[in-house]
Amino acid sequence: MKLTKTIPFFTFFLLFLQCSPEKSVKNKLSAPDGWRSEILQLPLDFAPSLAYTGVEYVEFAPGWGTEEAKDYFSYVFLWEIDQNPSLTTKKIEKELEMYYDGLMNVIAKSNDNENQIPKSKAFFEKINETTFVGKVLTYDAFITKQPVELFIIVNHTTCQKENKHLVRFDISPQPTSHPVWKKLNKVEVNIKCE
Repeated sequence: MKLTKTIPFFTFFLLFLQCSPEKSVKNKLSAPDGWRSEILQLPLDFAPSLAYTGVEYVEFAPGWGTEEAKDYFSYVFLWEIDQNPSLTTKKIEKELEMYYDGLMNVIAKSNDNENQIPKSKAFFEKINETTFVGKVLTYDAFITKQPVELFIIVNHTTCQKENKHLVRFDISPQPTSHPVWKKLNKVEVNIKCE
């Protein structure tokens, strides 16, 4: 692995180390060996317009930061939030555009990238009452410094026992028929809701 390909991940890691809740908080996502974890406090510093309080748990596939890897930019994140997100296709599109615009602009600035970062654009459809499928056209400020198309599956559940809402995002530039999605499906949520 080239050093230039590892630097963006460490920039990302250091950036969010300051945003993480106390170290006693454990990631409520569990992934196979080789995955990297992060925990972020909501509201997110890079997307303060997302008016949720809670925690974002993240698991990055082993090849997340390597452009040539089959699991490049493939990861799962889970919002454990206090508010009912009342998800619709339009709301998911708007929120993910804000999320990726904020994230990519922060990373670009931390890497002294003076290029104009293109605005993200999201497209989603509702599959059933809890599942949405779509994609986000955004910019990879971490690794390639090029536009990237991310396929995303969103699932929302309510955790009555904890009085929380769980929103899971499975993400990859690979189409959902690609084997990397089987890897993403192996990431489990460790929250007892019954």
